[in-house]
Amino acid sequence: MDTLQERLNIAMLSVHSCPWDRPGGRYTGGMNIYIKELALELGKRGHHVDIYTCSHTGHGHGEIIEINHNIRLVHIGNTRYGSIVEAKLDQYINAIAESIHSYSTELKSHYDIMHSHYWLSGLAGNKLRDRWNVPHITMFHTLGAVKNEAGLGMLEPKFRIQGEQGIVKNVDRIVAATAREKRALIRRYGASSEKIATIPCGVNFELFRPIEKHLAREISGLDSKKVILFVGRADPLKGLNNLLEAVVLLKHRTDFELLIIGGNGANDNYIKSFIKRVRDHNLTGTVHFIGPVNHHDMYVYYNSADFCVIPSYYESFCLVALESLACGTPVMATDVGELKNVSHSCEACRIVPDNRPQNLAKHINAMLDLTGKMADEQNLLGYLCAQYGWSNVTERILSEYEHVLSKSPKFQKVTPYA
Repeated sequence: MDTLQERLNIAMLSVHSCPWDRPGGRYTGGMNIYIKELALELGKRGHHVDIYTCSHTGHGHGEIIEINHNIRLVHIGNTRYGSIVEAKLDQYINAIAESIHSYSTELKSHYDIMHSHYWLSGLAGNKLRDRWNVPHITMFHTLGAVKNEAGLGMLEPKFRIQGEQGIVKNVDRIVAATAREKRALIRRYGASSEKIATIPCGVNFELFRPIEKHLAREISGLDSKKVILFVGRADPLKGLNNLLEAVVLLKHRTDFELLIIGGNGANDNYIKSFIKRVRDHNLTGTVHFIGPVNHHDMYVYYNSADFCVIPSYYESFCLVALESLACGTPVMATDVGELKNVSHSCEACRIVPDNRPQNLAKHINAMLDLTGKMADEQNLLGYLCAQYGWSNVTERILSEYEHVLSKSPKFQKVTPYA
C-alpha cells in the first residue's frame, strides 16, 4: 500500500541526461535507469510525474512526450555539459531553471514536490524551490569530491564541489544510495545527518531474471568458452584498463573470453584506445567489445556470463551488480558503492581489496576455476526482491516525500492535473 494515499504532482529534474536515452554512453548510466524506473513505479501508483530533461539524438528541444497517462518527458534543450565553465555557471543554471519554469507554465502544471537528480539538476531545483513554493528533494548519484579522491581522468572542477555544497545547505532532503555516500556527504560537505535518508537503488526483477544459460548463449551467439562480463560507461573510474592488464596476465588460459558492454561505440576515443591496446596485446580472440546494448536486452548477456567483473575505483551504488545477481550470475568486484551489502548473501561472489591488475588476475583465475562448481543460490533472488525491488524502494521514497510535505506548513498540496 502507498505511504501516501493522495496522488501527487511531481516535478523530476534530470537536466544532465535523458532517462529514456540508451545507457552506456559517456553521460548515461545507472542514474538514467534509476530515474526511469522510479518514475514508472510512481506512475503505476497514480502519481503524476513531469520529467524535465535535456534533448538528445532523436528528441529535439521542446519536445514533450507522454510516456503514459501519468508520466510526461519534457526536453528543455541540450545541456552541453562539457562546455560549462565557472564564469558562466550561474547564467547557465538560471537559463535551465527559466526554461523549466516556462514549460511548466505552458503545461499548466503545479507541483507538490520536486525531486532533482545530479548536481546540475540540484542547482536548478534550488532556484525553482522558492519560485514554485515546493519542497526540494535531491539525489546526487555521484559526488565530485569523492570522484576526485580517486585521482583518475579529468578532475571535477572546484565549482562543481562548491555547487554541491550549496545544494546540501539549501535542499529540504537528500537521498543517499548507500551509508558510504551518507558518510561522504557529512564528512566532505558538512551535511547534517538528520537531513539525509539512505535508500538503495532498485532493480526491475520482471526484466532481470534467470533463464537457462544455454538458451541465453544461443540468443547472444556465444560459444562454449567461459564468459566474463564487464558492463559500464567508458570512464577511467570503471577500472577497465586494469581489467585488460589482468587479462594480459592470464594469456596462458585459452578457456575464457571477456565481453565489454558499454561506451558510445567504437568511435569513442576512450574505446578506440582500449581496442588498440587489445590488438597490441594480441587479445582480439579473447576480449570482445560489444558496445552499447539496449537495457531491455541486457538480461541475456548477464545470463550468458559465468560471472560479472566490476573493477571500479568508485561507484555511487553499482546497479550492474544488482542486475547481474538478479539473473543468478555472481559478481567479482572491488569494495565500492553498495557491493558488499548486495553480494554478502551470494556465496559465489567475491569482493576484492583493490583493482590492481595482479590482484584482479588472481581472483579472476580462481573464479574461472570454480566455474560450473558454484552452488545454486536458492534464496538469493528472494532476498534481493525484498531489499531492492522497485516497489519497496518507491515506498521508501514516498515516505520521504511525505516527510518533507508534513514538515513545513508553507508547502501546500495542489490538485493533480487531468
